[in-house]
Amino acid sequence: MHIAVCDDNIADRKQTERLLGRQSDRFFKDFGERIYIDSYGNIDAFMQHPQMYHGLFIDMVSSDLDGCQIAKMLLADGVTNPIVLCSSSIDYRKRIAEEEINEPNIFFLDKPIKVADLTATMDEIKKWMGDPIQTLELRGQHGTIYAKGDDIICVIKKGAELFIHLADGRIQVVMDDIYNFYDQCAIFPQICPVSDTTLININHISKTAFMRVTMDNRNSYPISLTYINSIKQAKEICERLASEKQS
Repeated sequence: MHIAVCDDNIADRKQTERLLGRQSDRFFKDFGERIYIDSYGNIDAFMQHPQMYHGLFIDMVSSDLDGCQIAKMLLADGVTNPIVLCSSSIDYRKRIAEEEINEPNIFFLDKPIKVADLTATMDEIKKWMGDPIQTLELRGQHGTIYAKGDDIICVIKKGAELFIHLADGRIQVVMDDIYNFYDQCAIFPQICPVSDTTLININHISKTAFMRVTMDNRNSYPISLTYINSIKQAKEICERLASEKQS
């Protein structure tokens, strides 16, 4: 397990490292696993590779950005692993509520951190590792987005580029072949083709008509004869997987 600590208070950061070191001993005894800890005192270094961490512990109070703002950046970048906001002088529960952030991977700890609270949090991170949220890396010219399945509304091929329309209104442009990209979307059964140049997410369909589909971003696309049954097949697969998960 890889854990990151981002804290601009040196004493607090060292204390969190020590407590996590004890958790590493416990994990090795109970699960045969080690916890590897990377510690950061500045945001730029911390934000280089946040996707590699199974859990991210954050408390920044003296920097330009506080922990809540950093959490928003991580969520925007597609981080789905637990983000643990550690409250010292900032009440992160209040800040997250004020920002109307309602994501399941936001956790809270109060400082000074109690061993029992940290143990419970680490056990939650362990559970999260067993059932990770799948994401797809969308590497564009101006940055990388890690998209969950329903983050993607549709994908349109234009020349050698794919224009990926996202639920938050962004459009990520990537250089890729649409057939290769569809292969990568195998982790998202809700994505299906409607033509040789268009993939759609059936969960974002607002209306279907004869040989045409309209998405909830108001864009409309023709359905070619070759793919006339693809939406129905995608729905059947999603329903079967949902049923299997419930049972």
